[in-house]
Amino acid sequence: MLGPAGRNGAGRAGATQPPVRLLGIDPGLRHTGWGIIDVAGNRLSHVADGAVHSDDACPLAQRLCQLHDALTAVLDRYRPDEAAVEETFVNTNAVSTLKLGQARAVALLVPAQAGLPVAEYANNMVKKAVVGQGRADKAQVQTMVRMLLPGCEIGTPDAADALAVAICHAHHRASWLMWRRTPPGPAVPAQGIPGPARQADRGPADPDAGRAGTVRRTTADAEKIVWQKLRNGQLGARFRRQEPILGFVADFVSHDHRLIVELDGGRPAEQRAGQDERRTRVLEQAGFRVLRFWNTDIIDNLDGVLETIKARLTETAVLRSQPSGKDVL
Repeated sequence: MLGPAGRNGAGRAGATQPPVRLLGIDPGLRHTGWGIIDVAGNRLSHVADGAVHSDDACPLAQRLCQLHDALTAVLDRYRPDEAAVEETFVNTNAVSTLKLGQARAVALLVPAQAGLPVAEYANNMVKKAVVGQGRADKAQVQTMVRMLLPGCEIGTPDAADALAVAICHAHHRASWLMWRRTPPGPAVPAQGIPGPARQADRGPADPDAGRAGTVRRTTADAEKIVWQKLRNGQLGARFRRQEPILGFVADFVSHDHRLIVELDGGRPAEQRAGQDERRTRVLEQAGFRVLRFWNTDIIDNLDGVLETIKARLTETAVLRSQPSGKDVL
């Protein structure tokens, strides 16, 4: 687990490697929490946190503008290198879910407009990264955030949740950058954060070449685990496995929900370069949504993966239950 450090006390890693500044956002229409941390090597330090608010007496469009302007001011002041946003928690109230989704869209839009890469994490994944288990309550999250960032005085529960999102991104950043294959801003050394080393850090004698059998077994295990959860409509949707679509073979697909779930990690990075982007683009043009997960995500955080899939399925059901998008709110 990443440990604490003062902003200027990152030790040897901080002396030779500039820290990367991460912004975590916990979206909400009334209160959107934000938290900023610096990461230097394997050390974390608290920078700032807070919450931006919208006036519930105003029309929805104006409230979204208030959130947009306030988050923009946060980015202008603290200049983060990357952002991470918690995925929307879907509840039984369709109207509330859609409003929260629009607030989350603003949370995604603001850092993207500023040119920042934006990661997204399920609620269970955030809790597991900070507390160690995906069903922790808010008090446990706040306690662990204070332990990981000693000296920080958390202003609100929303700010604590946002700092937890930033910490989660710090832990998963190495594999996230590997997946993106275009590392932005200051890079955190691969040994500082748990996860697979970036391809650029590997020497000419790649040890992965001798572990091809292990990789294949890990891939097979991950597929088997996911299929046990998706088969027979256990998540409320019918999935098919290894389905040919548009010249590709999708790992799992729900035609009713136009959702495809893909598992990455079974092929060398150089073989994946450019292929996944083209594949996703073609599938999205055909009306599918595509979710991708690393095999390690399945093995280490199955609850978070399933929550993400459920959220996408529920979004489809909510939208279909409304006569039209403009009549929802």
